[in-house]
Amino acid sequence: MKFQKKADLQTLVQRAMRLANSHEVILLTSNKEKTNNQVDYTGYSVKSEFFSEEEEARILNSLYRIGFSVRQFYNEEDFIAFVSEGQQNLSKKIVINSAQKGTKIGRKSLIPAVCDLFGISYVGSDPYVVSLCRDKYRCGCILAQNGIPVPDAWLYQPVGGWFYEPPTMAGRLIVKPNYEAASIGIDATNICNASTMPEKVRQLEAIYHQEILAEQFIAGYEVEIPVITVNNVPTVFFPVGINLNNDKKMGERILDYQLRDVDAYEYYDFSIENPQVAKVALETAAKTAQILNIKGFGRVDLRISESGSIYVTDIATNPHYTDRSSYEFLFDQLGFSYDDLIACLIAASIGEGK
Repeated sequence: MKFQKKADLQTLVQRAMRLANSHEVILLTSNKEKTNNQVDYTGYSVKSEFFSEEEEARILNSLYRIGFSVRQFYNEEDFIAFVSEGQQNLSKKIVINSAQKGTKIGRKSLIPAVCDLFGISYVGSDPYVVSLCRDKYRCGCILAQNGIPVPDAWLYQPVGGWFYEPPTMAGRLIVKPNYEAASIGIDATNICNASTMPEKVRQLEAIYHQEILAEQFIAGYEVEIPVITVNNVPTVFFPVGINLNNDKKMGERILDYQLRDVDAYEYYDFSIENPQVAKVALETAAKTAQILNIKGFGRVDLRISESGSIYVTDIATNPHYTDRSSYEFLFDQLGFSYDDLIACLIAASIGEGK
C-alpha cells in the first residue's frame, strides 16, 4: 500500500489524457429529472443518490476539458439497447456508471455485468464485488475473518427471522437496512437498545422488504477513507473526518438521511487530529480494499471510538465524487482540480492497452 503519493495521481491524470485521444466515454447516470424510476421507497427516496443537472454538467465539462467525446444515457435500458444493436465498435468505449434505478441489492451491478457481457471497458469494480459490498452483514463477516475490526452484528431475515439469536447486549445498537447506502432508512431513532430494537427492525423490514442489520453502535468519530486501487495496489492519503455543527467528535450522533440530503456537514483531515490513529485507519482501509478486491475508486467508512479503536462500518464501490464528497475534499486538499479527479476516476480502472 502507498501513502501520500501525489505523483501517482499525476500519472493517472496523464494516462487519462492519452486515453482521450482514442476512446469515447459513455456516461450513464441516474438523473433526478430525466431518469424514469418507477420503484422507490416512501420517505427515504433512492433519488437522493441521483445526480442533479448541475452535478452532471460539471462532470461533462471536466470530461470535455480532459479531451473525451461523451455519449450520455439516463436509463439502463437505453444503454442496453444501444450496445445490443451491434452497430458500434465497443472496444474504444469507456463506461462511467452511476445508474441505480429501483431498490434491489444488485441495482449498481447491472451495468458492469452488461459491460462484461459485451467486452466493454468500465470504471470501478466488477459486478460481483459491487453486489457483495452492498451486503453489510456478509461483508462484515468476510472482513472479521481476515482480521479487520468490525462492530458486532446480527441479521434479521424477512423469511426465517434472526439468522442467529437476536442481540441481548447491554450497550447501544444501530439498526439499518442491510443493502442500502447514502443513509437511506437512517435517522436518530435507528439508535436503540436491545429492548426497543425489535420494533425498529419490524418497521424497517415493512418499509424496505429486505434483511435488516442490528449492529453494535460505536460512539466517537466518523471517518471516510477514499482508496484508489490501480493494478491491485491500493493508495490511501488521509482519513476524511465528518464534522457536524463545527464539532469533529460525532459522539452518539450519526450522519443520517436528512443531513446527507441537505449537505449539513463539513469535512476535515482527521490525520491532523490524531496522526497515530489515522495511520492505523489508513492501513485498515487499504487492507479492506484488497480483501474485497475493490478496483479503481472505493471508499471505506469507519467509526472510531474516543479511545482510538477503529471499526469498519460500510464499503462503497461507487463512492460519490460530486460536490460535497470526501473524494472532492481529498483532491482539493492535495492541490488537484475537479478535472483531475475525473481523470483519475477513469485512469485508475482503465489501462492504456484497453
